[in-house]
Amino acid sequence: MMKYLVAFSVLLASGLMAHASSEDNVIELMNQADMDGNTVELLVTGSNNGLHINQTLASGAVDGNIMNISINGDFNGGPLGARFSGALAASGLEPGHLTQIGFNNRMDIDVDGSNNLFSFLQNGSGNSIDASIQGTGNQAAIQQYGQNNHVSMSQVGSGNMIAISQRSF
Repeated sequence: MMKYLVAFSVLLASGLMAHASSEDNVIELMNQADMDGNTVELLVTGSNNGLHINQTLASGAVDGNIMNISINGDFNGGPLGARFSGALAASGLEPGHLTQIGFNNRMDIDVDGSNNLFSFLQNGSGNSIDASIQGTGNQAAIQQYGQNNHVSMSQVGSGNMIAISQRSF
């Protein structure tokens, strides 16, 4: 199931609360719930923010993924085909992509500022990311594979870059 959310619209479906205000925000939601469903809460204010959100439960999973996202500012996520630079370009992640595959994963993301690029991937179970980005021109790429990986990160200021890859089995 694919849903598009573009400025000034509100979408409520299958445990999903989404809201985007201002101009040219594009949020693509792709949730595939096999058992108990996924939960996404999203509040975006500003202009030209771009997100691609994908949550897929593992076959036979009994608990969904949860993702809370709040963005205040302009050109955050992966707007207008933006690309990571420096070491983050080697991560293989695309700015604005937030992906959870598995079960019992959680993401809390809070962005306040402009021109911040980020992408988070969780593939497995019991993984968590708590991220806060404040400022301008920051970049973050985090990927977690396996089980029970945990990241809490914060960027404050301008031009900060962080790339994290965690693998467990």
